[in-house]
Amino acid sequence: MKKDEFNKQNINNQDGHLNVDENPLRNIKEVETVKESQQEEDEVFKSSEENKIEEDNGRQSFEGGDNSSSDASSSSGSASGAIGSSTAIGVVGGAIGAIAVASVLILGVIKLPTIPVVNVNLITASSSSLSFALSTNIEIHDNLTISLKGESYEITTPFQEYVKFTDLSQNNVYTLSVYNDNKSYYSSNFYTNESEDLNNITITVTSYIDDRLLFYFEDSLPGDKLYTVNVKNKSGNSIYLDETNTPKKYEIDHFVEDVAIFVSVNGTISAGMQVFKPIYDYKNIEWIWGEYGDTVTAIIPSINGTNDYYVRDIRNFEIDRKDPTCFNNGYVIRQAAFIGPDKNRYESQREFILPSNGHSFTDIVYTWGEDYSTCYAESTCDICEESISEKVTCEVNEINTDSGVSCTEYVASFTNEYFSLKRHYENLTYGRYPQTQVSDNTLISELNNTYGDPITQVGEWKKYSYYASSSVTDFMYYVDADIDSDGTFDYRGVYFTDYRPINTTDALGNTSYQYDNGYQTNVTYWFSYEPIEWDVLDNGDGNLFITSKLILDSQSFYHETTDTSFSHNGGSGYANDYSLSDMRLWLNDEFYNLAFSSDRDEVVNVTEVDNSLSSTLDSDNDYVCENTTDRVFLLSRSETKDYSSYMSLSIVGTDYAKCQGLYVALNTNKGFYSLRTPYPNSSIQNRYITNTGNTSYETIDESSMGVRPACWINIGNN
Repeated sequence: MKKDEFNKQNINNQDGHLNVDENPLRNIKEVETVKESQQEEDEVFKSSEENKIEEDNGRQSFEGGDNSSSDASSSSGSASGAIGSSTAIGVVGGAIGAIAVASVLILGVIKLPTIPVVNVNLITASSSSLSFALSTNIEIHDNLTISLKGESYEITTPFQEYVKFTDLSQNNVYTLSVYNDNKSYYSSNFYTNESEDLNNITITVTSYIDDRLLFYFEDSLPGDKLYTVNVKNKSGNSIYLDETNTPKKYEIDHFVEDVAIFVSVNGTISAGMQVFKPIYDYKNIEWIWGEYGDTVTAIIPSINGTNDYYVRDIRNFEIDRKDPTCFNNGYVIRQAAFIGPDKNRYESQREFILPSNGHSFTDIVYTWGEDYSTCYAESTCDICEESISEKVTCEVNEINTDSGVSCTEYVASFTNEYFSLKRHYENLTYGRYPQTQVSDNTLISELNNTYGDPITQVGEWKKYSYYASSSVTDFMYYVDADIDSDGTFDYRGVYFTDYRPINTTDALGNTSYQYDNGYQTNVTYWFSYEPIEWDVLDNGDGNLFITSKLILDSQSFYHETTDTSFSHNGGSGYANDYSLSDMRLWLNDEFYNLAFSSDRDEVVNVTEVDNSLSSTLDSDNDYVCENTTDRVFLLSRSETKDYSSYMSLSIVGTDYAKCQGLYVALNTNKGFYSLRTPYPNSSIQNRYITNTGNTSYETIDESSMGVRPACWINIGNN
């Protein structure tokens, strides 16, 4: 016999009596294993020995229990009992017929007791679970128990319209029984299949609060089907019935009791779910307040195994407050209220202590003396407005690292606990770069005799690869001289056959600031390599944010003025995109390698450079780029503002920068220098600092724009 046939034939057998337990999980009642126990089997039906005959307005009628679900397919003892019951009904019925034939003058009613019946419908059987739909004509079935028993397996649950047993063993026979303390009403055997449950109908409950039940069902194997949705109450009566050809959502109002949902396909029950109406304990609401009452959540506990009711982000109001002083606590009283699922209002009031945290000196001003030998600190308490101040004499340290960093450190140590240790750095030098033009004629003659020029004499000259008409053109050359053979350059020679155009998009022969700065073509000029002087803008944990005191070179931001986004320097963006600029490449390659010694990687930090909108000080800027990771970079517009007290914005250019074509103002020697900030109104312009220290904007192809490098260096923890 096939296993599904076995299950069908045994579905209405009435025999057996087992003890079980329940474990409700959210909507679906699940069951779990408990210790096996035995109970004595009861008879399925015990006929009444007393038949009552009553007169009913001269009419004769017959009432009997509905036992249509019982069949005699099982060979068990209870099946035999069911057959005997049916026979008894037939005999009584025959007697009634005889009385009616014998005399039409006898009027009366023969009333038999209602036969208690439990009907069971197997919904699904898989390798590890069995689920059933149950119904009964027993009006009060709170004391009925459902059990499932197998080998070394026994679980029980109170009677319900739908029950699902899980975690069963594959290929095992299980006995389903329904009984109470005195009698067994149903018992039958079922078999678990080898394969998993192939039921394609699933029921999902989305809400079962506020007297509304919301649910829907889905069919993983849709087709031409007639679905019947039947919702039954705990008495087994149908409270909602719907037929549909398409799975859909349902909403049932006045959901006031436990129900079972069944979905049938073409008349056969395919899926079921037991849904329990939450019962809440409104007398024991748990109120969860955030710190100082900033948030509040209420939890209404369930008392029938369903989910607790959560009310989050409840509006709450301050009804009284006393602010803390510097040394005395304050308090705040807040009140919260919400409407519960029973439509009643619930509220809670709570007082929170506002602790005193002592004085609050958030704005501390540190003022260094003119020679940094002293430092003065002062502040006013935000709460009580008490003022504190202290002036200290600084410790002075001369720092000279093996990597070549040299500076004077001023350390201010305060005794007041609200003031922190402060450090200031002056006279910081690190790295070397060609700066001052050589004026010693003897030295110039010696250098010229040794290196000559790249055109008429043999030497070690290299091309600058500068742009003219947006193309690399050979018109400027350089050579580096190490005259004492110590491994470091002492002088740089510069020679050009034509003037460097002010704009890289201009052709050779146009106006150049080289001529204005006193430099001519076909002449060799020599410049001394000198230590680079830096302003210290910020410091902490031995790391210093520095920028050069002088304009060291003159370079264009980008060599073309294409006004649309295009591919260049390894990416796609606008011409004023700092991340793709010629300037950024030059700083982190040519300048970085030339200016710093061989251990530069240990000194100059890799830094994430902020290129965000906030760095531009603009309310909107379509040309900002992603942050970059660099060792050397240009200052941003925001940095020139934030650190203006630690550096001069109006600075001079070196002789070498002027020889490269830097623009400088007459009589001041102060020049322009680029920022990394794009101008918001044009894709071919960026911000720069003028010779007077103001911010302006210019096209990105200006080769006359100065370079003021910035970087973070590590001088060690102090």
